[in-house]
Amino acid sequence: MTDQNTQNTDEKVSQEREDAVVALANEFLGRATLAEALSQVSLNAVLQLVQNQALAQGREQVKDMTDEQVSELLTAVEKSKTENAANEAVEQVSEETAAAS
Repeated sequence: MTDQNTQNTDEKVSQEREDAVVALANEFLGRATLAEALSQVSLNAVLQLVQNQALAQGREQVKDMTDEQVSELLTAVEKSKTENAANEAVEQVSEETAAAS
């Protein structure tokens, strides 16, 4: 019986502490600016959250696409990568030529 009373007391204290934590967190969130909120997490954590959200959004969009649409998308992405690489190469040669002049 004593163990059960101790356990009930511990659960009550734990719940009270959890309620206090939630109350303080809500208070912080209610008055926090974006800068304050961001200062509480590392840049890596923010980037990870953004990456996870982007992947989830991508999965949702691909789920609604036909196989043909997926294929067209991948072809367009590959074409874009090739064009960007070519543009970067031209820019680098132009910069090197200008520096040599």
